[in-house]
Amino acid sequence: MDNHDEIERMRSKKIALVLSGGGARGAYQVGVISAIAQIMQESKASTKIDIYTGVSAGAINASFMATFSDDFVLGAKKLVDLWSSLTSDQVFYTDAVHLGKIGLQWMGGLSFGGLTGGATAPGRALLNTAPLGKLISKSCDFSRIERNIKNQHMRALAVTAIDYQNSNAVTFVQGDSDIPDWHKSRRMSEKTTIQMQHILASSAIPLLFPSVDVGPRHFGDGCVRNTHPCGPSIYMGAEKLIIIGVRSQEGLASEIPSGDLNTPPSVAKVMNVILNSVLLDGIDLDVERLKRVNDFVAKVPETSRSGLNYKPLEFAWICPSVDIGKIAFSKSSKLPRLIRYLIKGLGTIEEASEIVSYLLFEPAFCSQLIELGFEDGMREKDQILSVLVD
Repeated sequence: MDNHDEIERMRSKKIALVLSGGGARGAYQVGVISAIAQIMQESKASTKIDIYTGVSAGAINASFMATFSDDFVLGAKKLVDLWSSLTSDQVFYTDAVHLGKIGLQWMGGLSFGGLTGGATAPGRALLNTAPLGKLISKSCDFSRIERNIKNQHMRALAVTAIDYQNSNAVTFVQGDSDIPDWHKSRRMSEKTTIQMQHILASSAIPLLFPSVDVGPRHFGDGCVRNTHPCGPSIYMGAEKLIIIGVRSQEGLASEIPSGDLNTPPSVAKVMNVILNSVLLDGIDLDVERLKRVNDFVAKVPETSRSGLNYKPLEFAWICPSVDIGKIAFSKSSKLPRLIRYLIKGLGTIEEASEIVSYLLFEPAFCSQLIELGFEDGMREKDQILSVLVD
């Protein structure tokens, strides 16, 4: 028996990394991943992440780390380097020509759609993310995923997107042959070889980013119907989870209405509520669900647990210690000028701070989130170690 087999024998419980969505907020996940890598090094734990799952920005980070599942520490370093130098024009077009073309399409479609019977359709989204597709293709060596699976450095990668044709959440899975398929209410798995278009589809924030073709179907952000973000990892056999969110409890408190309650909300405020509910609520609710299940099982005598349909899951939950929306507002001047101009058409920048936090792919913002994520991850060192080490 070689050393790898001995490690696997000693540690039978599979560990999953679960990453939520949130656009540029994904930089926070990168900081936490960097902290996990340092904790691995400091503890000298012979451990690995078996399952990588993600939606939206989390799909990008999960896929990147899956390509380095044979060397988690190196992957974390390269991911930090990537996000630290990221700029908006690497994610979506920010120049006047492209934005003007999209604006004219929307104006024409909304103005003359009724006269043309829909022949003049508005634009597919407010922004064009063709640059992001190029960045993903350049940054991720997808051939490494299958090689890492075959070499038992990981069990699976799974990313989720919504099929706009039937509104089902489809989790694309690349992994070991014994991984079961699942078909739940509005949620199902589909085994495939994950490529750039799957990641781009999962990251297509509704209205802001256009849908993406995967074969003959059109997909969008996996957060749209992501009612059970931890589900895919559990279905694939994970018994321990490291879950990274991108919204703080302080952020939740700041969503309580303030000021003149008789003043109708601006478009920016309405979009904040919609995008937050789509992109951020799912992971928070799923963590609450896991806590309730664990509490319930703990109250059942061990002699009676064999008949339960539930089992406890050990997990580490890391989320921002401060409100990322407030950080985004303080850095909003770093937005490309035309993007900032368009957002101000929806309301004040302060009212649109949550929208800004999804679009602010700039070093000043992302680097601060990486630093915050690293600090929060190291603060939860004991919690993370309890998952990493049996």
